[in-house]
Amino acid sequence: MTDPEMEAVADLLRAAASSLILPRFGALASHDVHEKSSPDDLVTIADREAELWLTPRLRNIVDCEVVGEEACAAAPDLRKRATADKAWTVDPVDGTGNFVKGKPNFCTMVAFLEHGTPIRSWIWVPLQAALYFAKRGEGAFRVHEGGTCERLTLEARPWTLEDMEGGASAVSMPEPERSEIRSRLRTIPGRRFPGSSGILGTQIASGDQQFLMQARCTPWDHAPVDLLCREAGAHSAMLNDGAVFNAGFDAGFMIAPDEASWSLLRDHIGPI
Repeated sequence: MTDPEMEAVADLLRAAASSLILPRFGALASHDVHEKSSPDDLVTIADREAELWLTPRLRNIVDCEVVGEEACAAAPDLRKRATADKAWTVDPVDGTGNFVKGKPNFCTMVAFLEHGTPIRSWIWVPLQAALYFAKRGEGAFRVHEGGTCERLTLEARPWTLEDMEGGASAVSMPEPERSEIRSRLRTIPGRRFPGSSGILGTQIASGDQQFLMQARCTPWDHAPVDLLCREAGAHSAMLNDGAVFNAGFDAGFMIAPDEASWSLLRDHIGPI
């Protein structure tokens, strides 16, 4: 993917947020919000319209599968296409719960994958006017309002469990495993989740937070975050076997500043 194509994707995210997402922020009517799998799993008119707008335009850049969160909610088998030779993932509003409540922690995310492996990713945080993007093997970057581009590189340091702050969730696990994992997570002093994997990923890549753990990964939530954090120097792997993230996996996933801190957290959380 060329640099002009990278910038074209960034422009699409900015445009979708400007025209379809931000006008609805703080202005949603009751009929604009619907439950999907549970009362905590919401979709809004902004999610649906932004994904529908982005999907054909991403195909105009690279014509391949597009695996969007809302499309997969309607047709779950679509998720399998994330491991195609080439595929896009789209999370039109990551942090929908925050968006519905008028809280600022939400973003729009896109990744470009080859055989399920993210090779390019973009996270647009509209209320910060900040773009985060990553290229496999070339680094992670943040573009500030005004256009200044900064390379994101985590500083090496020894970590203890008490030093680390971040977010962890076992919400997708069945009982009784969910309650068991939650009881272990509560013993991590710095555990707090901002309600958006994308927002937390940008904070980890920037060195402001340290970990993200999800009991079940999804392509649209975690492909962009995985690549951004790994290219910034973090360690990202599947919890069951330590494998590198792939969009075909459907298991626990965690990011930490380095392999030692990842293992420290993994040993503390226990088997998932």
